[in-house]
Amino acid sequence: MLHDRLYSEWAQPTAVASSGEKFSVLVKLRIQKDGQVTNFEVIKPSGNETVDQSVAAVANRVTQVDPLPAGLGNGDHYDVKINFELSSD
Repeated sequence: MLHDRLYSEWAQPTAVASSGEKFSVLVKLRIQKDGQVTNFEVIKPSGNETVDQSVAAVANRVTQVDPLPAGLGNGDHYDVKINFELSSD
């Protein structure tokens, strides 16, 4: 569900997607118990600055998600990695 929420806010660079190349950006984010996103870090960039910036911009659009379910994370927060993949498919 979290993956879908972030993907729905991603303004994918269509000009890059039409090039036929595949790009992947791995991010790590921290979600607080109340659902606030407090950390959004690109940990493995794609090598394409336009794609990397488009993924980093998601952090400005998604600052709150659903509160953490009981038992998820360490009680205060949950760290998760999400891979954004851009391709012409």
